[in-house]
Amino acid sequence: MRLKLTLAIITLLFVLGSCKKDNHFPLPVINNPPPSSVSFTIANTLQSNMVIQRNKPLTVWGTAKAASSITINASWFSNSVTTTANTSGVWTANINVGSANTSAQTITASASGSKSISLKNILIGDVWICSGQSNMVMQVDSIAPFQGVTNYKSEIAAANYPNIRVLTPQTDYETNPVDTLSHPAFWTVCSPQTAGDISGVAYYFARKLNTDLNVPIGIIVSAVDGTSCEAWTNEAAFQANPYLVSYAGINNATQLYNGMISPLKDLSITGFIWYQGENNKTNNPVSDYTKLNSALIVGWRAIFNQGNLPFYLVQMPPFAQDYFTTTPVGGDPTKDSYAKFREAQANVLNVLNTGMAITMDVGDPANQHPPDKKPVGERLALLAEKNTYNQNVQCYGPQFSSYSINNTTATISLKNGPGLNTINNQPLKQYFFVADSDQNFVKANAQIVNDQIVLTAPAGFTAPIVAIRYAFTDAPVTNLQNSAGLPMEPFRTDNWSN
Repeated sequence: MRLKLTLAIITLLFVLGSCKKDNHFPLPVINNPPPSSVSFTIANTLQSNMVIQRNKPLTVWGTAKAASSITINASWFSNSVTTTANTSGVWTANINVGSANTSAQTITASASGSKSISLKNILIGDVWICSGQSNMVMQVDSIAPFQGVTNYKSEIAAANYPNIRVLTPQTDYETNPVDTLSHPAFWTVCSPQTAGDISGVAYYFARKLNTDLNVPIGIIVSAVDGTSCEAWTNEAAFQANPYLVSYAGINNATQLYNGMISPLKDLSITGFIWYQGENNKTNNPVSDYTKLNSALIVGWRAIFNQGNLPFYLVQMPPFAQDYFTTTPVGGDPTKDSYAKFREAQANVLNVLNTGMAITMDVGDPANQHPPDKKPVGERLALLAEKNTYNQNVQCYGPQFSSYSINNTTATISLKNGPGLNTINNQPLKQYFFVADSDQNFVKANAQIVNDQIVLTAPAGFTAPIVAIRYAFTDAPVTNLQNSAGLPMEPFRTDNWSN
C-alpha cells in the first residue's frame, strides 16, 4: 500500500510539473549526470539563420563527453578546427571570420560516437545587442499591451529583408550568470511573416544599417518591460563602484544581466543600442542614473572583452506622468523632473564611445510608448554609421554652444545647426525660457535668425537675462531641427535645483 501511494504521489507531481510553464513541481534529481554521459551540443545562442560577426573570431562552444574530440568545419574556412571537451564536458573553439558575406554559410560540428550538428543559412555581417525596457520591447505589430508602430500594417507588408536576422531571448531572471539561454529562442529571417514580432526600434535600426551599408545585420533583442537599469547591470560593475552598492540589492539587480546578457558574452559583436530609463526616472538624486548607466556600459564591455564597444542610447521622449490628472487634461507644463532625468542621460556621454538619439519631436505627452519608432531606430543607426562605420552622415541635431546677452535679449549659437528650421516650416514652438537673478523662469519669444536663436524676454522682465533653458520640461514636443531633420537637444545654462 505504501509503495502504491508513493508511486501515485510521484505520478501526480509529474503531471502537475508538465502543466506548468515554469516547472514549479519538478521531479527530484537523484544525481547529476557524470561528464562521461553529457550530450553533444552546441550552445543555443548559435543556430541556423543567425548572423555571425565579420572580421572577428567566432567562438563556438557546447558540451560533449569529457575528453572527447570535437571537429568543427565552417564553409567559409578551409581548415577543420579541433578541440577537446574538458573534464566537465565543456568544449570551445575559435574560427577565423573574414569580411561580410550574404551567401548562406554552414557550420558542422562532430564528436566521436555522436550525431553531427549542422547550422545552416548563416550570414556574415554585424551583430548588435538591443536592450532596455518597454520602448525597446515594443514590436512592429499591434501586440498587447502595445498598439503597433506608426503605419504598422504597411510596414510589415514591406518588411522583406532576408539579410536581417533576429534573436529575441525570452524574459529570464537569474540569481547567477548563466552561459546559455534558459528558455527556447530562435534566430529568424526578417520577412512580412516575422517582422511583426520584432522590436520596432531594433527593426528600424537594422533596416537602415542593412540598406545603407549592404551588410547583413543580426539583432539580439534582450529587453523586458518595466525594468530598471540595475537589473541589467552585472555584479562586478556594482562592486567596482562603492557608491552603487546600495542599488545591488533592489529592483532585481543583476538578474536580467545574468539571464539575458551573460549567455551572449562569448559572441563577437559590433556594439549595443539601449532604450531604457522609464523605471529609473525617479532616482534620487537623479544623477545616480548617470552612474548606473555608466557602470552598466563599463561592465558589459569588460564581460564581452572586445574593447570599448560602441553604446548608443535613446534619450527619453516627452511624457507627462500627470497628463490625465490635471484640469484640463494635459499635465503641468512647468514640471521638469523628466527633463532633469534626460540631463542625467546626456551626462552618460562622458563615457568613451557613446552616443545619444534625441526624441523630443516624436513623443506623445499622453503616451509613454509613442508609436513613431522609425525616427528613433534610424537616429541610432545614424550614430552608428557616423561613429562606428565612419560614414559621411549627419547624426546630431542642433546642440547648444554658447550665448551672448544684451539686457533682455539673448543670442544662442549652436553646433550641428546648419539649415536651422522647423518641421514642415511650421511656426517655431516656444519652448525657450529665461530667468533673471531671482531664478524664476518665464517664457521668452524665440526666433530663428541666420542659424542662431534670438530670444526676447517678455515685458516687465528684470534685466539682465542670467539663465536660459530650452525644452527643459517634462513633455514639450518640439519642432526645431537642422537641415538633416534632426531635432535640437534640450539644454539649460544653469545648475539650479529649481
